[in-house]
Amino acid sequence: SIPLPTMILLHNFFILSPRGDTIIAKSYRTGDNVGAHERSHTEAFFRKIRFWDGVATPGISDQSGLSPTASDGPLPAGDDAPGEAAERRGDAPPVFIMPDGLSYLHVKRNGLIFGCSTNRNVSPCTVVELLSKIAKVFKDYCGTLSEEAIRKNFILLYELLDEMLDYGYPQVTSTENLKSFVYNEPIVVTPIANTGQMVNPKTASASAVHKPVIDSVSASGKKATTTNQKNEIFVDILERLNVLFSNNGYVLNSTIDGCIQMKSYLAGNPELRLALNDDLVVGREKSAGAPYGAVVLDDINFHESVNLSEFEYAKTLQFRPPDGEFVVLNYRLTG
Repeated sequence: SIPLPTMILLHNFFILSPRGDTIIAKSYRTGDNVGAHERSHTEAFFRKIRFWDGVATPGISDQSGLSPTASDGPLPAGDDAPGEAAERRGDAPPVFIMPDGLSYLHVKRNGLIFGCSTNRNVSPCTVVELLSKIAKVFKDYCGTLSEEAIRKNFILLYELLDEMLDYGYPQVTSTENLKSFVYNEPIVVTPIANTGQMVNPKTASASAVHKPVIDSVSASGKKATTTNQKNEIFVDILERLNVLFSNNGYVLNSTIDGCIQMKSYLAGNPELRLALNDDLVVGREKSAGAPYGAVVLDDINFHESVNLSEFEYAKTLQFRPPDGEFVVLNYRLTG
């Protein structure tokens, strides 16, 4: 097995606004000029992704990983044609190497760029997942993920970073486990709707979900009251539809990628049950004997907290919801 120090080690972590301003930056390594002039590092990184030229590695001609050498002979005249260069341009990949020799990895959330750099041969999937987890924790504690929320809660977020990353090594990334280490209170950017005074108690405002998972204060410094706060859990079904049409308007291929997402504000740790369609069928090979109108999913995966003991015969999920926002299940359906 590979020891932890060689698996993942971050040198810098930063959050950039859509304009390229550095909102949060933290350096974990300063040796060999690593971490020095962090502002110039982030500015060069933002210019790279803003004006992406299709070259992921300095000295490499394209993303194929093959660089021309003298033995290969002269390059064809059309290799540097403007049209071909324009075709290579697009969105920057989540991982690339900068001229300073560091690998830069980033994800985009709500227009914000969560990025980091390292000189180790780390697993890109692991680092991208770590950045996504950091963005999720920040959203749970701020209530909403925006530039204004991060600027007003930067003290809280630096405190969270100190607990989540120790000298560049990931430590705790669970919203629930971080509660016992955090002492600062979040500042709510926008007022939260009071769902207890609405005409229909089963209907809540769309902004009601933008609440921090811990006690908060308003922008004026007044502490938010929690005496009348209800035990609430929000459930969203999110779907992304991809359809490919022919030039005649016929559907050639269609897929649906969906998930059931929840955000819990329940006191304690209660066990919940989520009932799905009784005629739900998972797997195309099992759809032959399914009744007419049955919901047939290609594949499905569940959150780690879900108990599947009753799923096969009752299509019921048992789970204890963790604090904050989480995805209960993901599913995929093809036409």
